[in-house]
Amino acid sequence: MQLSRLTIAELDELFMEAAETERKLPAAMRKQKMSGWPDYPREYAAYGYNAFEVPMLKATPDQVSRYDAALNLVLTKLDEEDRRLVWAVSHSAAYRQRGPRWTKLAVILGLNDPRIVKQRYKDALIRLYYML
Repeated sequence: MQLSRLTIAELDELFMEAAETERKLPAAMRKQKMSGWPDYPREYAAYGYNAFEVPMLKATPDQVSRYDAALNLVLTKLDEEDRRLVWAVSHSAAYRQRGPRWTKLAVILGLNDPRIVKQRYKDALIRLYYML
């Protein structure tokens, strides 16, 4: 993957995928358990009627390499304010169909309007595009 040929939309997709990949990676500290036995329902008639939760898939090697490339871009090319903004927007959009939570990000950043956050995010991507 050549980073110098990425468009602004591809940079956006790269950061969104990197945030999802970061959530798929194993935790830094492993939680210790008392036993390895799974939880099971206590009643005899409860089998097959409990809620099924889809397990989180693990990151593939290609996703991890794209995550490293995105992390390298963020750390080396962007200043601290843009770095925090890009990473916050990417994490707020992870596993969401509707995209980033602009209103929540505006509250966190202390801004009055979510459109300001969106415009600053676009400006950061445009600056990164021209740096490449």
